[in-house]
Amino acid sequence: MWLTALLLIVGLGFSNPLCIKLLEDRYRDPYLGFAILRTVEKAALESGRGVSCGENSEDLKVEVLNFSERPIAYTPDQRVSAYNLYITLRFTLSSRTFTLSSVVPYSLPTGGLGDIPRRRAIDDALDKLYLNILKNLRR
Repeated sequence: MWLTALLLIVGLGFSNPLCIKLLEDRYRDPYLGFAILRTVEKAALESGRGVSCGENSEDLKVEVLNFSERPIAYTPDQRVSAYNLYITLRFTLSSRTFTLSSVVPYSLPTGGLGDIPRRRAIDDALDKLYLNILKNLRR
């Protein structure tokens, strides 16, 4: 047991921390940027790497390729009541590049909820991508 813990500590000590850089996205959604950084930081920490922008860190560039919503349901008054949210992200780590996509449906039952259902849909889409991000960071 002690040997396993020692090997884990030594192995984690040699991995370089990540410097996460969210590239300029043309969608300019403030919550999207926040949610992406939160998800990628969580995956970086769980993969055993730190999050730091120092001299020994590797740059992880995240680019939003697609962020769109398409109506999928209408009310009897011909107002949109549900959407599909599409997110496509491109990650560049050293010389490796990988692209991940997700689609999540969400509805707007009333206008009084503001953008809470949309934010929840962004979080759900990133949660679907989380395991793939983690898997690619561990390589």
